[in-house]
Amino acid sequence: MDYQLLGELFYLANKHYLDTLKDSIVQEVSARKLVSGQVLEVAKVAEEYAHLEKFANALFQICSSFVKDNLEATLEMCKNEAVGEENSCTLHRLLARASRAKPRQSRPQPAPDCNYCKQVPCLNGEKLTEGNFVADSQVAFPTSRQKLKTVKLDGSQVTFVNVDGDPNKHYRSHVIHFKYCCE
Repeated sequence: MDYQLLGELFYLANKHYLDTLKDSIVQEVSARKLVSGQVLEVAKVAEEYAHLEKFANALFQICSSFVKDNLEATLEMCKNEAVGEENSCTLHRLLARASRAKPRQSRPQPAPDCNYCKQVPCLNGEKLTEGNFVADSQVAFPTSRQKLKTVKLDGSQVTFVNVDGDPNKHYRSHVIHFKYCCE
């Protein structure tokens, strides 16, 4: 989806108080990585939608990140734009904004598999469900600190053992009674 269309969608979401959609659009924009041919186009869209501050800031942030991370491409853009041309003012404002911009938060690298639930990201504190069941993971009853280890899932019944007890003594309970306990 191009940035102009995202701007129009953000405008409509703003007009109709659809905060979840607005957040999704900002998240989508923030996750994108630009190439040099898109930077001026995106900066122009950001200027056009400056009245929609959250959207415009997300666009300016990805443009500023490109400028900071790609100096050679940015210098090439400057070289190709003559002073006073259509894009020169946009480019100047973008460079000024990039010089003031905070560094873009890098995406966190996935942690290694959790030693207890064996998942990335870790399921610590999440309710155990039939959809996220992992055998040999550490769980607990929400009202207890007693560590349990899952053995198997049979329908909605979890077979488990007490970590500190006899590993051969198995217990059963309904899946809704557990949460992952990885600490």
